[in-house]
Amino acid sequence: MVNLTFSSNWVCGTVSNRAVSGVSLNLILLFAIRRFTKTSVGSYKYLLTAFASYDIFLSVLHAAVKPRAIIIGSIYGMCSLSEDRRITSVYCACFTVPFALMIIHFLYRFWSIRYPHLIALFSNKRFVAAISTYPVLQFVEW
Repeated sequence: MVNLTFSSNWVCGTVSNRAVSGVSLNLILLFAIRRFTKTSVGSYKYLLTAFASYDIFLSVLHAAVKPRAIIIGSIYGMCSLSEDRRITSVYCACFTVPFALMIIHFLYRFWSIRYPHLIALFSNKRFVAAISTYPVLQFVEW
């Protein structure tokens, strides 16, 4: 029993350290995006800002929830130290958003190579609002 407690405390400390480093490194990235990107980068910097900002949120959430992985053979599950199932559910749903952001990122890069004239859509507020609904819907669906 003592070994389990030691392991749990060590993991909690490690999670906190990772949260601090995750937040710190993403803040440095946000600073670099804001300070050093050229105007030729255009709306791509906003996409990078969205990734870094959401990663900060995920780092803090990870430290708050303190998730644990359960692996039995080929079965993978996740639980948290919290007694509230809703917190664990929200935590899992939050991890669907980066996949949706990655699809938008792929679309941006694909258009920049194949259809450069469509990149201007990423500067259109209505288009950005419409495409932003995709990650939100992924979260809600989960």
